[in-house]
Amino acid sequence: MKNSMMKKVIAFASFVLLMSVQSVSAVSSFFEGKVRACFCACAAISLLVAGATGVQAAPVAVVAFGDQGWRSDDTRTSTGVNLIGITSTHAGKPGQVPTAADDTLIAQQIQFVTGPAGSTYGGAVSIDGTATSSGKSNYSVISPVTGFGAASGLLTPDFFVEYEMYKQHTSGGSTLAFKLGVQSSDWAASQGVSLANPAGFTAIRSGESAWDFVLVHVPTVVNNVWTTINLDHDTGMWSLFRQAGNAYFATNPGTLGAMTLDAWAQDTTFGNLLFGQGSVVSSVQFGLGSGQPIAIGYVDYLQTNLLNGGDVIDFGVLIIPEPASASLLLVAGAAMLRRRRRTMA
Repeated sequence: MKNSMMKKVIAFASFVLLMSVQSVSAVSSFFEGKVRACFCACAAISLLVAGATGVQAAPVAVVAFGDQGWRSDDTRTSTGVNLIGITSTHAGKPGQVPTAADDTLIAQQIQFVTGPAGSTYGGAVSIDGTATSSGKSNYSVISPVTGFGAASGLLTPDFFVEYEMYKQHTSGGSTLAFKLGVQSSDWAASQGVSLANPAGFTAIRSGESAWDFVLVHVPTVVNNVWTTINLDHDTGMWSLFRQAGNAYFATNPGTLGAMTLDAWAQDTTFGNLLFGQGSVVSSVQFGLGSGQPIAIGYVDYLQTNLLNGGDVIDFGVLIIPEPASASLLLVAGAAMLRRRRRTMA
């Protein structure tokens, strides 16, 4: 039900409404009237369909660094130089001063674009793995204090992830990864003074101060085609990695291969660390690079119970809807309602 056509129709209608509101100040007075007309029509469609189905959609647009908390972290140039921007980076690297020049370089590797044709909502965030294995681009939202929810929730039927991605490459190449950063049940100990870290531990990469483990899913997709990815507690294979340079966890989980979340929960070494008392999901990420070069990944939208109340997060450039959009949406909304009534009858 979470990825049903009905919900996408509602989300799209609401998204066009959102774009109208955000764009209205930038258009001429003549076109402003048309945008307002589209605004009213989209609002009517959204309320009409939502009221008939009981589904409430509240999509949000992410069209710039900082929107809804999304920023770069652990992004590096093709030569491996860490990029720490003033406005576009979550957390800095110890000893490295954030610069506007790095903001510029980050914006060359993570861009808000119209994207390849054929996506669900139009527009996308593009994430460039660079031309070498030393480069990397990572785009994330973090909640280092309270987290987005208990990590044990990843093992329940309530957990879901859906996103649409596009892998741009002529042959082979790497695939954009979806990642979940976790503050383990040993979070306080792993960051503090311990036998493994007598002086305590400070994260050595930007963004990694939000988690001590990261679950990484790399989907299997076809090049140059939009693909919808769906994940839950027993669908999708995840690799596990620890915080770079942190010696607190003696066993390297990266050597264990990829498993479902349910399988990780049964692991005698890492199951309780990942999903035990006090562990939380503190970071949601898309990343490409660090051994995954020569490709660009595009993300059209993300939908997960961890963020935005489970509703659509739409990535890309601002799009002012054409006046005809309202009429098309009215037809689509009416058709969906007729289909629903026939089904109920």
